[in-house]
Amino acid sequence: MGGIGKTTLARKAFNDPYTVYHFYCRAWITVSQVYQARDLLLALWSSIAQSTDKMVEKSNAQLAEIVYRRLKGKRYVIVMDDMWSIDAWNDVKRCFPDDENGSRIVVTSRFKELATNVSPKKPPHCMNLLNIEQSWELLEKLIFGTASCPHELVGVGKQIAKRCRGLPLAIVVIAGVLSRDIGAYNCWNEIAEEVSSVVSTDPENCLDILALSYNCLPHHLKACFLYMGIFPEDCEIEVSKLINLWAAEGFLYLNSEKQLEQIGEDYLEDLIGRNLVLVEKKRFVGEVKTCRLHDFLRELCLKEAQKENFMHVIQRRSAKGVQAGTRNQRRLSFHLDPYSHATTAPAIPHVSSFVCFTLGTDIVPDILFFQLGFKLLRVLDVFFLHFDYFPVQILKLIHLRYLALYVTYELPASVSQLRNLQTLVIHGPWLCQESGGRPTLLLEYWSMPSLRHVHVTVACHLKNPFTVQDNLPRPFASEHLQTLYTIQFSSCTKEVFSVMPHLKKLGICETREDYSTDSFSQVLNNLVYLQELETLECSFHTQKREVRRILGLALLPVTLRHLSLSWSYLPWKYMTSIAMLPNLEVLQLKNYAFQGPKWGPTEEGFRSLKHLLIENMDLIHWEATIFRHFRCLQHLVLKSCKLLEKFPFGVENLQRLEVHYCSEPIENSAKEIQEEIEGIDVIIRSDRFQHSA
Repeated sequence: MGGIGKTTLARKAFNDPYTVYHFYCRAWITVSQVYQARDLLLALWSSIAQSTDKMVEKSNAQLAEIVYRRLKGKRYVIVMDDMWSIDAWNDVKRCFPDDENGSRIVVTSRFKELATNVSPKKPPHCMNLLNIEQSWELLEKLIFGTASCPHELVGVGKQIAKRCRGLPLAIVVIAGVLSRDIGAYNCWNEIAEEVSSVVSTDPENCLDILALSYNCLPHHLKACFLYMGIFPEDCEIEVSKLINLWAAEGFLYLNSEKQLEQIGEDYLEDLIGRNLVLVEKKRFVGEVKTCRLHDFLRELCLKEAQKENFMHVIQRRSAKGVQAGTRNQRRLSFHLDPYSHATTAPAIPHVSSFVCFTLGTDIVPDILFFQLGFKLLRVLDVFFLHFDYFPVQILKLIHLRYLALYVTYELPASVSQLRNLQTLVIHGPWLCQESGGRPTLLLEYWSMPSLRHVHVTVACHLKNPFTVQDNLPRPFASEHLQTLYTIQFSSCTKEVFSVMPHLKKLGICETREDYSTDSFSQVLNNLVYLQELETLECSFHTQKREVRRILGLALLPVTLRHLSLSWSYLPWKYMTSIAMLPNLEVLQLKNYAFQGPKWGPTEEGFRSLKHLLIENMDLIHWEATIFRHFRCLQHLVLKSCKLLEKFPFGVENLQRLEVHYCSEPIENSAKEIQEEIEGIDVIIRSDRFQHSA
């Protein structure tokens, strides 16, 4: 059954240090009830090798062949989690060579018959429910850690553990409730009575036990939790998107001390702390990047949402209409596969969110999904739908706060009329007629008082906020704009930056139109107008390979905490200016951001640096000592450093070390640290064949 610990056991084995050391390739893919064979193949490839855009262009047969060749001759372990159909196994099993070298494939499933079909010669490991003693041991450990439960709570605690019927997920979730009131006997006794009532009514219904944790949530967290049900089953939920959706719906209660985004992060951490939300991936700096819901908790989500008319999910291959029951719902979420037919959603005046997902990697073509009779709509996410022209009905949605579109047309400047818009997400290869095909965002962002986040997946040019006639500023400024991704170098002007004084995150990209020997120097000169900038991600044109002449690198804002550079081909001597940034905590150097065989950092620099990534460089000699040149460094990642001969002295004193596809001396040194040094987390990924330990 769900929640019995299949995935937890598989993940513990998968992440065990000996497993990491013993197997040369490791891959984890989640299958779930609804899957696409192509998604499984792409997930396999991205787990065992560096993924590229070219892989998306391959056919399924080609992907299977490439994965097979990558695994051939290597000892690997593959986990296929949450398999519901033998078809999923048949779709990918040809990818796994059997070289009789100790490779392993782990499958988790709720169905014993399926497991037997996958491996006819070996009986499956059937999970058992916990006994009373094991249940109490788990509950006590989750709440008190290594400490013991206070004597006065032991009795009632054991009652609660017993009534969870040995299901680990139920115990984990109930522990999240009890840990909020450690030592409060009355609270624990109330929980015990509620669990007892649920079990006596329906001893097999785990959902009702899990619902007790939902009932104990504060009102603002209930709405945030229910809203997560809009995402498909086993979906990796991007945290930044989730928080922006919460903000658009008005779930985040603003106070004078924190920004909306910080409040959203606090809400999510609270849900994670209550064991209602699982952390899936973390960012380079340790922050939660993606999260997900356990199947049972998502089922609870949908059940409670339906009961409260909070949300309705429509999941089908061919949606030719919408059930009448949706007319009382406040939020609609469509889950379609790429073969869905056109449909029309009815005009429901009180719907506040309309979102659409495809159960695959493709954009759904030629599908007009809505009449847009949603007068109170706050969220419109049709990122996965393809339109041949801009749906002008969107301009009538005056309450809209979140808009995500796939664009193959010129986005009209009239979008600026959406005065309440907070987040705009644009994806797709759209072209602009006014600039001869160059992507230009005609949005008058300076006149949109609520705009906070603009995400454009294609580097675009921004409209000049100053009038052409008299060169005077327009009467507004983007007072709330926090995030802007991605704009061309040519848009990094004094005029553009002067109307976004509170910008925190900026992504810029050099294009052919920007090509000049001092383009980055011009950008640097204008960054001075962004006095609150904390994150800068900068990518140069990949074909411009000569060493660059950079003037004014010392003009980088001193407020920067996160800097990412790629394809800049800078000499290492320019690193001195970056090293002197007083607040820099994260530095990511990718794809020849710096060029040259030798780097000797200055002792006075990197006073605050905690996380350092070096990827795809020609560096050979890194002459440094961790405690002298990087005294605050905690986390070092080296990727594709094929020429680097040795680590800096003292690298074993870090908290975390990652080595991905580097030179043999570096990989061997990392293995020695992994085997001999305690207290450091070491991760190694390699292309080389590894013999049995």
